[in-house]
Order: sequence, then structure tokens, then C-alpha cells
Amino acid sequence: MIYIIEIFSIVAGIFYIFMGAAKYGWWEGISISGGFMPVVSGAFLVVFAIWMLVEKVKKGDKAEKFQSRCFLPVGAMLLILLCNYLTGMLGACAVVMFLWMKFYEKYSWLKSFMATLMIMAFVYGVFRIWLNVPFPKGFAGNLMAAWR
Repeated sequence: MIYIIEIFSIVAGIFYIFMGAAKYGWWEGISISGGFMPVVSGAFLVVFAIWMLVEKVKKGDKAEKFQSRCFLPVGAMLLILLCNYLTGMLGACAVVMFLWMKFYEKYSWLKSFMATLMIMAFVYGVFRIWLNVPFPKGFAGNLMAAWR
């Protein structure tokens, strides 16, 4: 019985805890530090992965059959990372969201476009305008800034 996902999750959680605590520190003075969320997230990941592993071993479940569709979210994240260098964070998320809705969820072109436009407008309004969070601009954004 091979439990790849559970074992990988435990190892990843331990890595997050170590990096958060050792590299970034998780508490500084009276406030949290940059490593707080990786430590907390890693701890939850380890706890729940161990819980899943124990439950599967108790039930005698065998390893699941491999399905390539399970890697689509990983591919979407990699596509966001690649597009991030070209179009910036918002553009990359918009492209991947549109492609996901059109080709995976099978929505029409209009519904995919309108939903992507509305969600990106909301994200831009909340994070960029209201909270003033700077997003990475990417090659296209830097080119536009240099052209002005």
C-alpha cells in the first residue's frame, strides 16, 4: 500500500514548518513575523495528513488509481507562474481563470469572459485600489511603464 499524497503532504508540512520557523521566524516581539503562516499552515497540513493516513490504514484502503485530471490544478498553478512573468499577477490569474472556465468547466465564451472580467475587477478593486497591494507587473507591465 502506497500512500503518496499523505506522505508527500507530511514532508511538505514539515518543510513549511522548518522554513517558517528557521528562516523567517514565526514571532517577533509582540507581533507575528513572516514565518507565522507557513508554520501554522504546515502544522495543519501535517496533522490532517497523518489523520488521513491513519484512517486509510485502519480501513485497509489501497492506493487510489492514478488519474491524470488530478494534476490540472498543478498545471494551472504552473501556468500562472509562467504567465506572471509576461502579464503580471492579475493578467496571469485572468488568463488561467478564463481558460479554466472555458475549457475545463465548459462555459460559453461570453460567460467565461464576463465572469473573469467581474472577478478580476473585484480583485483589483479590493486589493489594488482599496488595500493598495502592489501586484507584480510582469514584462508587459514594465514595458508599458517604460513606454509612458
